[in-house]
Amino acid sequence: MSEVYLPFIFLYAFGVVTRKSLSELVYFFLLFTAVIVAFRPGKSTLKKLTFLLGFEGFLFLLALFNPGEAIFSTPFGDVTREGLNSFFLLLGKAFLSAGTTLVVFESVGFTRILAEMEALRIPRILILTLAFTYRYLDLFAEETIRMKRALDSRTFGVGKVDYYRKLASLFGEVFVRAYLRSGRVYGAMLARGFGEFPVLEEPKPTPGTAVLMVLAAGGLIL
Repeated sequence: MSEVYLPFIFLYAFGVVTRKSLSELVYFFLLFTAVIVAFRPGKSTLKKLTFLLGFEGFLFLLALFNPGEAIFSTPFGDVTREGLNSFFLLLGKAFLSAGTTLVVFESVGFTRILAEMEALRIPRILILTLAFTYRYLDLFAEETIRMKRALDSRTFGVGKVDYYRKLASLFGEVFVRAYLRSGRVYGAMLARGFGEFPVLEEPKPTPGTAVLMVLAAGGLIL
């Protein structure tokens, strides 16, 4: 069986999200550490993992104030023991599943994942949609950088309040700009003869990923 990475991600993510306590996540945290060691992600991937941890932690902050035994008080309410448990459980599930997916995708390349989807007989229209979405994420980032650079060049000496107000309006406009530009890119592709998504290279088996799959499946039994 050559298509290994994608089933491993599915097995691992399913195992993580079905855990009901922090102690059950320890096994998957050790497996996540093994993935880090096996794939040796670069500095850019580690920075993305740090951002992901902070972003998801911010999303689950309200869980700290769940009803229960109060530990200490804040201006927003009491942080409870049950709230802390819920916070770390939610954060652990979200970060381990998303973090492992990020490390694998960044290490093996999105094209390899698309090739595995094709080998698994996933509908081709879905593969094509994901490929374009992934490509347009780069366009979105490029458009954001260009608009941010233009904003900085036109707001020299402006106060922080006005600057952040203009920055907030920029994020609303960047979606429109990215959408319009993606339309121009697609039109250019059609003009150059694009008709069907190219056949992807058959993924080659890797013994290490087979071991990770077995370990991920083992976590479902624990």
